[in-house]
Amino acid sequence: MSSTLKVSELRKAGNKSKAERRIFIILFLAIPLLHLLIFSYVPIVGNFIVSFTNWKGFGEMEFIGLRNYKKLFSNTEYISMFKNCLWYLLAAIPQLVFAFFLAVIINGKFRGLNVFKGILILPYLLNGVIVSTIFIIFFQNNGSLNAIFDLFGLKAFEHKWLQDLKIVNPAIASISIWRYYGMNFIMFFGALQTIPAEHYEAAVIDGCTKMQEIRYISIPFIRKVLLINIILSISGSIQVFEIPYIMLNGSNGTLTPVIQIQQSMYDNRVGFAAALSVLVFVIVLIVIGLQKLLVKDD
Repeated sequence: MSSTLKVSELRKAGNKSKAERRIFIILFLAIPLLHLLIFSYVPIVGNFIVSFTNWKGFGEMEFIGLRNYKKLFSNTEYISMFKNCLWYLLAAIPQLVFAFFLAVIINGKFRGLNVFKGILILPYLLNGVIVSTIFIIFFQNNGSLNAIFDLFGLKAFEHKWLQDLKIVNPAIASISIWRYYGMNFIMFFGALQTIPAEHYEAAVIDGCTKMQEIRYISIPFIRKVLLINIILSISGSIQVFEIPYIMLNGSNGTLTPVIQIQQSMYDNRVGFAAALSVLVFVIVLIVIGLQKLLVKDD
């Protein structure tokens, strides 16, 4: 009888302990969940509602339906913003290719590797203001790039890089190659380090060339990392802001969606800014959905 009571008491104590653990977990998660709800989901819903108004940021809201969205899709100036984003997406191609082959070339362990990786990732760690200042000097009419062309007798290649509407966007987009290849390199290098050396040794015995090793060993093994980098490049290209904003404030045809959102807020066109931010948000969600679809867990 006494043993039965002890078992019963132990069960009650165990159930009480589990209940206390659940309460503790709920209380522990309540604050971050509440924070997420108040500062993320509520503003997203509120922003969506505002996008159907002509609210100026103060005063009453007037519901105008889809007028803000119609303006986005009918005005060529706003459509060109998204075309400008394509230059940054195109710049991601040489950026990823260069970072990948650089990672392949130095894949291994050697003295000074950490220092070398630190040098490569340094541009990514620099503040956007510093990067913009460097490339304003680089691209200005009497700047470093034209001086280099002049030094080698290539005056035909000299341009007004930040004034010529035909080349200003590709010029500014090319900055992202220098700024972000180091980050891509680190991701590719880390993924390549996880590939067992036996695969490469077997490939050498079979007489495979270096390009065959890359095609049949390196790329298949790091496919997920490669896809993630591509998805990040697509998402980043639609959210470009600091470099074109600091360098030209979106002028000379360098306007991007995020710069337009900032300018619309400044001009008290909060409703229109909300509509544009919703459009950007939807595009980013689609990109994230593609990432989830393409990069599945095995």
